[in-house]
Amino acid sequence: MAKGRGRSGLVLLCVALAVCAGTGFVSNPGTPRLTTKAKESVAARHDGPVETVAPPQLDFSTKTAELDSWLSSLPGWLWRAVILFLTMLWATNFAVIKDITAQPGVNTQMYAVSRFTVAAGVLLPWISSISSQKVFLRAAECGSWLAFGYIGQAIGLMTTTASKSCFICTLNVVFVAMIIGITKKKFDPQTLMAATLAVCGVGFLELAGSQQFVIGDLISLAQPVGFGMGYIRLEEIMQDSPKDALPVAAVKLTMVALASWAYFAVTAGTVDLDPVFSSNVAMTGILYTGLVTTALAVLVESVAFRFVDAASASAVCW
Repeated sequence: MAKGRGRSGLVLLCVALAVCAGTGFVSNPGTPRLTTKAKESVAARHDGPVETVAPPQLDFSTKTAELDSWLSSLPGWLWRAVILFLTMLWATNFAVIKDITAQPGVNTQMYAVSRFTVAAGVLLPWISSISSQKVFLRAAECGSWLAFGYIGQAIGLMTTTASKSCFICTLNVVFVAMIIGITKKKFDPQTLMAATLAVCGVGFLELAGSQQFVIGDLISLAQPVGFGMGYIRLEEIMQDSPKDALPVAAVKLTMVALASWAYFAVTAGTVDLDPVFSSNVAMTGILYTGLVTTALAVLVESVAFRFVDAASASAVCW
């Protein structure tokens, strides 16, 4: 068992890196070069110097500029539709988390560290491409807020229901509108109306026949605060550094993964992920939440926030 514990974290990281390699995120090795002695030998046989042919260079800057131009040409309603689709993905997390933590020996700490290590490992290679240290620090702050929301969600679901947790999460609409109104000293009646209708609608759908108040309800309030502040900070970053969507997403998820490991170490002591690897249901759920609803969704969200503001995005979400 001790040996299994030591291998668990390594195996999980290998899964993430294997995904990177399988999808082309890790480049192939370059063409081998001739040594000096080999070049002299070839030159002697051909009675002249060997011409070194440079490998063809791909103009990535041009491709990137074309992609940015195409993204900018898309209509605003399409980006709101993208945010709406992401919300549908995120909504599936609540039930999946319940299924994962219902498996024998799998607890909230194991779920969190597994999910976010996989998600961070997929995007990790792009951290080095971030434009500046300032953007890195801002992305790290944004990721810290995201970690606060995700861990609060996981802990809250230990005692509260998925439906109540989902409803509490919708309060980020009100939180974002309130913070933006205070900081900008301007309240948009349309946004406030949309926020109120969204929260009321979800409340009618999710709270019918729900249980009485439990401590998980209070802990779940970390979601609207963490996710709401993450929305606000992401909007600010994308306004100033629109081309940093990919590295910003990588930094955010790395912060969440580090927070998950810290939470695991403080609450569980020893790291043992064997129950996760021994359950097909848990592994399937971890790969789904780690790759689809986290890595892919956070990346697409970062791109979308170049064209959608935080208040509109939070209202569209619910």
